[in-house]
Amino acid sequence: MKHRIVMFMLLSIVAITPVIAQEDTTEIAPALVEQMDQLVAYTEQIRGLETQTFVERAFPTREDTIAYLSSLYDEQLPQEEFDRLTAFYVALGLLPPDIDLREVYLNLLGSQVAGFYDTDTQIMNVLPYGADGETLGLSEQIIFVHEYTHALQDQYFDLDTLMGSDADIENPDAALAAIGLVEGDATAVMNIYTQGVTTQNPLSAFALLAESLQAGNLTLPPGVPDILLRELLFPYEAGFGFVQALYQDGEWAAVDAAYQNLPTTTEQILHPEKYFAGEGAQTDALIALDYTDVLPDWTVLYQDTPIGEFYIREVLRAQLSSSIAENGAAGWGGDAFTLLQDPESGDLAWRLTIQWDTLDDAGEFLAAYTELATARYNGEGSDGCHDGGDLGASCVRATDQVVTIIAAPSRNILSTMMNAE
Repeated sequence: MKHRIVMFMLLSIVAITPVIAQEDTTEIAPALVEQMDQLVAYTEQIRGLETQTFVERAFPTREDTIAYLSSLYDEQLPQEEFDRLTAFYVALGLLPPDIDLREVYLNLLGSQVAGFYDTDTQIMNVLPYGADGETLGLSEQIIFVHEYTHALQDQYFDLDTLMGSDADIENPDAALAAIGLVEGDATAVMNIYTQGVTTQNPLSAFALLAESLQAGNLTLPPGVPDILLRELLFPYEAGFGFVQALYQDGEWAAVDAAYQNLPTTTEQILHPEKYFAGEGAQTDALIALDYTDVLPDWTVLYQDTPIGEFYIREVLRAQLSSSIAENGAAGWGGDAFTLLQDPESGDLAWRLTIQWDTLDDAGEFLAAYTELATARYNGEGSDGCHDGGDLGASCVRATDQVVTIIAAPSRNILSTMMNAE
């Protein structure tokens, strides 16, 4: 399943994707070499890891980076994969059906990516922000430190192996959790460096702001959907909070140990106490269901795929307030998502079964989803079911701590799926 591969590559272009071949032999100014060597020393000192093998540095243009992203999509992510990923978002009410996801990704990342580390060539790249070429501005220094942390991670923990297993490919929730550790780690080091610089020279904060404004990286392309932005930020923001919790528990040794005992769910990233308690996904009460007998002409796009607390929270957030969404998704225990598509009409039907930690957690989610369905299907439902006519239909059922949602493009298809339960 490549849904998480797509987002994983997008969210961590700084960490794991093979990038443009580096053939630029332009001589780097001695002052810049000296400055970069100092930044390497700072990063090693902050992170507590020494460089094992020299890491080459490069400064590709933004145009080169955008061209690479486009070629990457063409080579590794054919249109059918984008169509499949689009169906995931559309089915859950996160994106409109007419969105061109590839174009949105290119616009978003083309404007926002500031650097990347290539695990294939083991070259770290920083996109220039208009400095004089003799030294790095403060923004570029911060990016350098972030990317060099990725280089250290690769040398000590092997990012390709860490992020490339089939288990992660088949588990979007686990893949997003793992990249949360990787990006949270680099963000923590970057923040420590930034705090040190601005503490020594408070005016440098204004220089950083000016550089950001000049580079235009405080703005986003118009029309970026909220879900894509929150996906982009999750590994950096929530991952940083997770790494902070690890550090408070055992400093950098605890962060290093997490690479041998990866977080496996976004719940663990959002609630580090779950990680410390060893509480992973619980799926013992979930019953898998194959709809191929009752919908033989439909294509199965996802089958019993875990989507995790992050995406369940986003499903609620599409119609409800952030606080209701967060409370409704908390207490997640495990889930399985199945998505089908009618190849002729393009209609989507899906089933999401969620196991909750307690009856209260299940009840809170049930109440939140019922409120969401009432808003989405334009009216009060009956016995947990809503029929919105052309908007589709859905039913939600609770059995003890398990809640099951079935949604379809019509009441007839919904009834067919319900009868298969």
